[in-house]
Amino acid sequence: MAKELAPIEIVSEKLKQGIDLLKKNDVDMWITFVQETSATRERVFDYISVSDLTWESAIILTKSGDKLVILGRFDEATFKDSKLYTEIYSFVQDFKEPFVEVLRKYLPKKIALNYSLNDASADGITYGKFLYLSGLIKETLKDCEIVSAEKIIDAIISQKTPKELDCIKEAVRIAEEIFDEVKPFIKAGRTVKEIYNFLQMKMEEKKITPSFDTLVFSGDRGSSIGHGKVTEEMVMEGDLLHIDMGVYYKGYASDLQRTFYIAKKNEKEVPDEVLKGFNTIKEAIIESGKELKPDKKGAEIDKIARDYVIKKGFDEFPHALGHQIGRYVHDGGALLGPPWPRYKNTPFYELKENQVFTLEPSLMVKNFGAVGIEEDVIITKDGAKYLSHLQEEIIVIKP
Repeated sequence: MAKELAPIEIVSEKLKQGIDLLKKNDVDMWITFVQETSATRERVFDYISVSDLTWESAIILTKSGDKLVILGRFDEATFKDSKLYTEIYSFVQDFKEPFVEVLRKYLPKKIALNYSLNDASADGITYGKFLYLSGLIKETLKDCEIVSAEKIIDAIISQKTPKELDCIKEAVRIAEEIFDEVKPFIKAGRTVKEIYNFLQMKMEEKKITPSFDTLVFSGDRGSSIGHGKVTEEMVMEGDLLHIDMGVYYKGYASDLQRTFYIAKKNEKEVPDEVLKGFNTIKEAIIESGKELKPDKKGAEIDKIARDYVIKKGFDEFPHALGHQIGRYVHDGGALLGPPWPRYKNTPFYELKENQVFTLEPSLMVKNFGAVGIEEDVIITKDGAKYLSHLQEEIIVIKP
């Protein structure tokens, strides 16, 4: 089932943002060409449309400031009622006729279409649609240049508007509230699945949904740390318990991790090696967050945290330091990651103000389990501003 479209007030903000991006990138026209969006649609469509579209349709922004829609006649009413669009072209038989009319009216020299070699979130147009649309463009405008809309889409998705930030902040607040509520439930003898079920129950009580499948891991007994499924494994004294959880609020995600230590009977202090692991991750977050500023590159920020963890004697974590969050928990665009081939060029994108990232280094403490802290932060000119409350101390569960 397709994700719900963004609220209309956010669509309004994003259409204006899109026009500003066309001017900034010297692109005359940006076309999002779609069909049957209730079944499947690309990510950016959620931000620029007030309704699903059935027949071949296009949402078109121009550098001159116009917001156009070409659509089938039966889809017309919602778009007219929204009053967000400059002009609506409806058709019954052939999309080509109004599309060619728009091209001849504006005579764009440079048109952006939704394809990308680097970022899946900007690579939304199917190959068949690309061939068809680019063919129409070349047939109508012989000298028109077709370029990737990657920079436009990445900015629309990643640079959050005030209303988007309000939604993310509330999603973070709810997730932190659930973490507070699960603490009294955790104890040695419960299973990992029982803790998982408690978390799901709390989400249901609050009438919200998880932003991804909640992850719960306990101890160092061979369980897969990362994206594995919950098990019937029992939580034991002396375990590190690690929970990775997020929720949606009005279509916007949070993504947090917290680490607990299950104390043994008569144990007065948390073991030194556990404290060392926890403090290493906390300090790696703090140090990398200080440099999370506009115009930096994600690889630079990742290296700060990665080098810190290695310097403290732990293995390099096998994942990126952080990803963007928004309408998806992995929101695409720039990545705080190492220069590994699997990440393509995304660690080298320049970071921008008002992007929201996770900071989530991790490590294993032998015989105890995983330490994972994950915070949600926004980029400011002074570094990371925490939307979550940094976990500064390990949460100790006493017998």
